[in-house]
Amino acid sequence: MIDKKTVFVLGAGASCPYGYPSGARLRERVCLSQGFILSYNTSRIAAQIRETRLQDINKFKDAFNKSRIKSIDLFMAHNPKLASIGKYIIAFEILRAEQKSLFGEEAKLEQETLEYMNRSPLDLLSRSLFQGEDWCYLLYNRLIEGLVGKDALPDFSNVNIAFVTFNYDRSLEQYLYEALRYSFIEVSEERIVQALNQLKILHVYGKIASLKWQNQIDYVDYKPKVSESLLQRAANNIRTIYEEKQNPELIQAQNLLKQAEEIFFLGFGYADENMEVLGLPDLIPPRCEVYGTAFNMIPEEVKRVFSKLHSRQTRDKRVHLAPAATRIDNLDCLMLLRKYLN
Repeated sequence: MIDKKTVFVLGAGASCPYGYPSGARLRERVCLSQGFILSYNTSRIAAQIRETRLQDINKFKDAFNKSRIKSIDLFMAHNPKLASIGKYIIAFEILRAEQKSLFGEEAKLEQETLEYMNRSPLDLLSRSLFQGEDWCYLLYNRLIEGLVGKDALPDFSNVNIAFVTFNYDRSLEQYLYEALRYSFIEVSEERIVQALNQLKILHVYGKIASLKWQNQIDYVDYKPKVSESLLQRAANNIRTIYEEKQNPELIQAQNLLKQAEEIFFLGFGYADENMEVLGLPDLIPPRCEVYGTAFNMIPEEVKRVFSKLHSRQTRDKRVHLAPAATRIDNLDCLMLLRKYLN
């Protein structure tokens, strides 16, 4: 088990090992004609609805492409009149990725297949899927470490971990549900759900929908058939950067960070706007140990991230006050946890 109060802050990179796009790949899919529009036009959405939507979609695509803004969330925040169609596009991309998502050995096999197959140019965007190793596997096995017996479920009410995620997808929730359900086959569904509901997983910007174990009434099964009504429903659950104040989970997330003894940034881009939303770095306790991935960053970029995490607001100016320990490494999520998670 994990002895310290530990908060995992998840960015898009944390979902990449399971088939979801990074922020950069999402931008490519939106801006390239062989990306979102191609997938949307070949979807099962009624042709009449697609035709109605395409004018707004092309307007968004053209503006986002020429804006050169790297984050679709930040672009929508700057252009609130385009946010509605932007959320619709994101909902489609997340649900599309969910349809193809895989966990465990299947995800690893798919990653290796995509790396070594000679794919056509139209499949170029698929090469970047399933990036990184299966970090949830390591963390899950730490959570059930030492449990013996057919019904020895982990007590998440006494577990020192929480997740604060900037992602709209539900891969973490589905991963943990499947892992528990099939680790303890003889335990009732009700007890599995009770255990999971004690675990804090906070979505700062919302998520496309709840899973059944999270909400028995208002839920959407994992890997559902994509329909127009589902897309609109999922889009309505998504918030942009400056709408997060409407999210009660944000206050919970900030309180968890204030009390943390360890914080792990996994697949996180350290964008100023996302740091600001959580009140970082000011909310990081002085004795908190901070660890973060900096996958594919050059040393100078790592230094800038390090500096961001050490700049604190005092009464009249910002000063550099280091947490107890800070390690920002050019590692993926799994390797960072293997190296620093005690």
